[in-house]
Amino acid sequence: MLRKYISKNELLGEKHFKWRGGSVSRLETLVDAVFAIAVTLLIVSRDIPSSFDEFINVMWSFAGFAVTFTFLFMIWKSHYMFHRRYGLEDNTTIFLNSVLIFLILFYIYPLKFLAEVLIGEVLINMLLGMNVDFGFTGYIDMRKLMLIYSSGALMIWFIVRMLYQHALNHKDLIELNDMEARLTKTDIMVYNIMIFYAILSLFIAYFSNNGFFIAMSGWIYSGIGPTIAVYLKFIKK
Repeated sequence: MLRKYISKNELLGEKHFKWRGGSVSRLETLVDAVFAIAVTLLIVSRDIPSSFDEFINVMWSFAGFAVTFTFLFMIWKSHYMFHRRYGLEDNTTIFLNSVLIFLILFYIYPLKFLAEVLIGEVLINMLLGMNVDFGFTGYIDMRKLMLIYSSGALMIWFIVRMLYQHALNHKDLIELNDMEARLTKTDIMVYNIMIFYAILSLFIAYFSNNGFFIAMSGWIYSGIGPTIAVYLKFIKK
């Protein structure tokens, strides 16, 4: 009954964008495998709890895992949509994918560590007044941690942006229509916003020694969602 109301493009994923990617290529398979390895590393990085108290602590730590997984999924979704939409497999695409693979494998542990520090030590223990043992020992240099995190975020979203820009540069070759070209430009602008916030975070963390501003270099990322929402609303007018 519903079949007549659903177009083929909607079933494949998008209503206003023709998917030019055919069957899943070896390049896509390789990148998907790297994402799977990254998620596996998130899970196996903790020992199996040997007591109920350790089990409860591990359960609390899954909040940090959820944040890290969400970020990885965002990157994967952007990469997936690129290959489904444009179907490019040239040398530039292969090079950018190889850089993305390297960054993901390098970035996974700093990302998880930061998520567990912010959610575990700052949110759960400090702000909520709980006393959960997340396994952190010694001094945590939040300034250096934010510099590492923001550098990784900047490089990853820059590579994703370059992939979409590469597709837009070859819009005539892959026969993008006006709507598809506009959607691609919109995606590029969204990635520009993410890059801007990463640069802003780097700037604040690098030039600040004050604890408040160092913390702001992390929490400032919460502005990405509202900024993107305002931009998308603006371009629809």
